[in-house]
Amino acid sequence: MRRRWVLGALLLTTTGCGKRLEASECQQLLDHYVELLLRDDRPKSSAGEVLRVQQEARKKAERDPAFHECSQRVSRKSFDCAMDAQDANRLEQCLL
Repeated sequence: MRRRWVLGALLLTTTGCGKRLEASECQQLLDHYVELLLRDDRPKSSAGEVLRVQQEARKKAERDPAFHECSQRVSRKSFDCAMDAQDANRLEQCLL
């Protein structure tokens, strides 16, 4: 899971153009990614566990300079694709 977190942080630095994302959209993207990772890694995770891990990821993201660049680097098209993704691998592909 930790390796995927690092990969996710790196993917969030993808450059793009168009209307910039809002900070809240970057949070939504992170939450969606965490939910998909848990679904892949621990399919029987409870809603409470998903929320707990999402909160942990948000705390880590607050300290990550790359995450703070999300709204400048993730394109609207990549964001839309990622938010429609049904698994973590597809989400990651959207951000490449």
